[in-house]
Amino acid sequence: MAKNPPKEVGLLRKFISTARSITTGQVDLSLGILRLEKNLFWLKGYDINPLTTDELKIVNDYYDRIRELPIEEERLAWAPDKLEKLDEKLERITTRYRPQLMEILNRIVTEAS
Repeated sequence: MAKNPPKEVGLLRKFISTARSITTGQVDLSLGILRLEKNLFWLKGYDINPLTTDELKIVNDYYDRIRELPIEEERLAWAPDKLEKLDEKLERITTRYRPQLMEILNRIVTEAS
């Protein structure tokens, strides 16, 4: 019977999978970064940080700017006019960070291949 890999290996695979899903367009950048932040939180518990200090700062800065915006199912609770304004804000923030974030995500995927 095959033995399951250690928990941290599974978490790292999930981190890489999240990065890959963003780079391939399966998951929107903002939603993907929310998921990536969760992956990083759990990896930190195993003293694993797959990002450089500079990369982590970029990801954390973007996350801090979008985490209070409606991105997942909470969007259903917002009035359409308010949601439109928040979407415009999200798009401005994402446009600013997209090049740096995509560079980081592409590095993760490339190194994992």
